[in-house]
Amino acid sequence: MIMQRHSACASCGKCTKLSSECQDLVVEVDNSIGAKKGDHVEVSMESVNVLKATMLAYLLPLMFLLVGTILTYYILNLIGFSGPIEPISGIVGLICTCISYLLLRKNDNKFKESRQYIPKITRIIEEK
Repeated sequence: MIMQRHSACASCGKCTKLSSECQDLVVEVDNSIGAKKGDHVEVSMESVNVLKATMLAYLLPLMFLLVGTILTYYILNLIGFSGPIEPISGIVGLICTCISYLLLRKNDNKFKESRQYIPKITRIIEEK
């Protein structure tokens, strides 16, 4: 499905073109009502699922960053490490963030198969 992009989602990363000028957005939707190509439709997604998807996309990597950084800092202090603790802790935090993105990427198909995070067509506004 192609959707008109609004200014609020200008940088979400789902845009099919690399330019920020892109106005169309290609999105996979659940078409259980049988809309046809060219129909104008209303699309919705439960607020709970939007919040869950947001938590997975933003909070999980942030948590990995913070836990990796803080835990490394305290462990290095605990063992009496005399080297540059802060830069090492920061690097480990960034590595943990990358691990979180890899975990999300690995489970991407599982998220798609659950259909929980896919918007649904709720009604046909205008048939073509």
